[in-house]
Amino acid sequence: MTVQDLINQLSSNSSTILNYYIALLVLALMGMLIVTPKNFKAPINYFYTALVYAVAIPGILAIILLVYNFFYLRANLMQLEVLTYYLPIIAMLVLFVIINKTIPLKRIPGFDKISGLFAIIVVTFLITYLIQKIFIGIFFIGSITQLLVIFIVLLVIVKIGWDKVIK
Repeated sequence: MTVQDLINQLSSNSSTILNYYIALLVLALMGMLIVTPKNFKAPINYFYTALVYAVAIPGILAIILLVYNFFYLRANLMQLEVLTYYLPIIAMLVLFVIINKTIPLKRIPGFDKISGLFAIIVVTFLITYLIQKIFIGIFFIGSITQLLVIFIVLLVIVKIGWDKVIK
């Protein structure tokens, strides 16, 4: 099974995607009614951590796929599946706003890790794109697999460098 097969399967099962994000929205709205900064303690903060990760991981993956389709494949963004490519991003933004109205995102355990991961992915993606445009496009005619390997190596290098900068 390829990534494209997975995307096609998700696109054909649009009700599953809609139900997933509706359930997350309902949970976030219920949290707005129940959770206050005073009762934001052990079981509730773990619930919010799971909620943030449940919406952020598909959202980040959708952003990566959208950017990949636009810059590398030069796909027309108007022809991409709305539920597969755009809904996770919109849902991530909307749910982050709802969660932030309840509890500041800084107080949610693990949110700094997601924002750091997103920053590292963006920097690595930009470096990979520049290498592909400047160096690889001229000297190296490789496959997408080789480009992904370069991306992963750059991701590890940027992560190590980021850790050294933070310390």
